[in-house]
Amino acid sequence: AIERALSASRAASEGFKESRPSELIAIDIREALDALGEITGSTTTEDILEQIFSRFCIGK
Repeated sequence: AIERALSASRAASEGFKESRPSELIAIDIREALDALGEITGSTTTEDILEQIFSRFCIGK
């Protein structure tokens, strides 16, 4: 799970750097959060993604 979280986090970071569509970045972030949720035993929600993307002006 740690490897998946790290890989997905790197993919999301690269997506930001390369100005990929926010929908694709969100998929990577979701995958990272799911993997971290497996480790911690917590459940992630859409609120986390909304909070992250509310701070960025993506695609404009």
